[in-house]
Amino acid sequence: MSEQRKYVPALTLALIVAVIPHALQLPLWIVAWCSVMWGYLLASLRFGWPRPNRPVRVVLALIGIAGLLATYSTRLGPEAYIGLLAIMAALKPFESATHRDRMITVFIAYFIIISSLLQTETFAITLYMFFSVLVTTAALVRVNNPYGRYRADLKRAGMILGQAVPLMIILFLLFPRMQGSLFGMRQTGRAISGFSEQLSPGSVSSLVKSDEVAFRALFKGPIPPADQLYWRGVVFSRLKNGSWHRPKRVPKRGEPLQGQDPVDYTISIEPHHNRWIFALDVPARAPTKWSSLYRDFTVQSRRAISRKRRYEMRSYPGDISGRSAWGVDAALKLPAEGNPRTRKLAAHMGRDTGNVAQIVERGLKYLEKNGFVYTLSPPLLDNNPMDTFLFESRQGYCEHYASAFAYLMRAAGVPARIVGGYLGGERNPFADYLIIRQSDAHAWVEVWSAKAGWTRVDPTLAVAPARLDRGAQGALSPGELPEGGAGKYLAPFQSFVKQLQLGWDALSLQWEAWFHGYSREEQQALLEKLGIYWQSWKGMFTALVFGMILVAGITGLYGVVQFRRPHTRKAPVAKYYEKFCKKLARAGLARPADMGPKDYAAFAADRRPDLREEVKTITDLYIRMRYGGDTHLETRKQFIARVRRFKPKQKS
Repeated sequence: MSEQRKYVPALTLALIVAVIPHALQLPLWIVAWCSVMWGYLLASLRFGWPRPNRPVRVVLALIGIAGLLATYSTRLGPEAYIGLLAIMAALKPFESATHRDRMITVFIAYFIIISSLLQTETFAITLYMFFSVLVTTAALVRVNNPYGRYRADLKRAGMILGQAVPLMIILFLLFPRMQGSLFGMRQTGRAISGFSEQLSPGSVSSLVKSDEVAFRALFKGPIPPADQLYWRGVVFSRLKNGSWHRPKRVPKRGEPLQGQDPVDYTISIEPHHNRWIFALDVPARAPTKWSSLYRDFTVQSRRAISRKRRYEMRSYPGDISGRSAWGVDAALKLPAEGNPRTRKLAAHMGRDTGNVAQIVERGLKYLEKNGFVYTLSPPLLDNNPMDTFLFESRQGYCEHYASAFAYLMRAAGVPARIVGGYLGGERNPFADYLIIRQSDAHAWVEVWSAKAGWTRVDPTLAVAPARLDRGAQGALSPGELPEGGAGKYLAPFQSFVKQLQLGWDALSLQWEAWFHGYSREEQQALLEKLGIYWQSWKGMFTALVFGMILVAGITGLYGVVQFRRPHTRKAPVAKYYEKFCKKLARAGLARPADMGPKDYAAFAADRRPDLREEVKTITDLYIRMRYGGDTHLETRKQFIARVRRFKPKQKS
């Protein structure tokens, strides 16, 4: 076995395991680059192919960096940094001739593992990072002890990792917390499509085809009934060129809303790279200092939500007091012309009444009685989209019905606007919380009356009432929502797989609640219980003494465990000679306790002449190294290889 084969497979495996979590975020060409380089490297060990020399490696590195700059030229950030590490990791194993090169390769693997936290801090990635650290540490052990076995390397790496866990927990609990993620860095997260500042036909139906999680909601009391699970996000009140837009400027609300039967809950929202903070309709206040409540009852973050956020909310699903009349004038505006048939229908609905509730009821009856169809694949609409939808195609998704109904109400003299958000959610029985997915995306209408204020009206339910209780899957025709690539193959195990998914989701949510919920305030509360107050010099002195005692205790405990039996440790040469003696003992040639190596070899050769040459060679090598002062690496390698190959059979 060549020198390279002792190190390269372990180092390459460590790099592969470290890069795997980034495979979906990295450009395809970088993944292919790494696969080709590592594949050729391993094949060269097997078939003796030539390795690229230094000039070739330099050229490959320049090509990789040029490709990286071409890919990330306008967005140098964490993604580009991870891509550079992957390119380096693909080339570095070709340079493993010296101990320094091998150690640098191990450090690159550790850096790639740490960079996983730039993407996410989920429970799954945390478990995987422990596994990756274990594999990389085993490679580190292998680099420093190339003559051991892989199983022993993993065992040693596991011991090192286990010894580090207590210190890691202590540092997590006591080390000063930074705002944001674990390292205080901006996490990119995986982009999840969400509501934009514009609503047009197809905006919501495109979201519904995705099964990605939008957010999760854990209630402090019982989960509200289905007709109250409207998750408010964006308000659209400006109609322009057939699309609905957010108001240009919405003033903030100074005081929180008051109402009856409040609902308290906690939301864990996925990154969607917009400012919307979704909350149960109607939110009472902004949840944190980094968000604000606006006069249209929406909540927005000061910055785009580019990583997971967790916040506590209070809402009033029932009646609230102090309903703002802001936006009423804008909710009556329509283009000067267009959609004449819709305007005529609206005039007919409001001809003999000024009662808002009655006009709304007539609009819903029109949708209910005229053969409208709830579908994700409606026909295209022409220059008069409301006329085409209400009188010809009569097929659409929730944004079609909300848009047409809001237009109809405005034409009838009733202020109306559209709200974008989500409806419903999937209950997780393992932890009793709701999972709201992109497939739950929904749009509804709010109408204004002087008596009731802004009131929710959902025109979709007039056409597809099952949407409220059974979600989009239950309201649409079979086959309209995609099952997923393996859906038909997993159909017999669908219930079991679903339970596994929900159980894992509940476990992940509990991890996030503990890991991300341990904020600076909670850390200060813990330290105060220990008598440590950062605001005074006494507190800082107490913290310093406490930290010194803690470090000394951990160091002492480690020393006791590490050195309690120093004399039982054997040098590699003695260890392998003992293995040699055990193999002879299994063949019926046990070594007497008072017999030296040379006499034992003569003893074994006298009784087993067929083993004479091999026993003599191994014993001579052992005596040369143990007593003759031979420290050559080749002698040691030859001795270990012969002991491993020595397999005497027991004679009857």
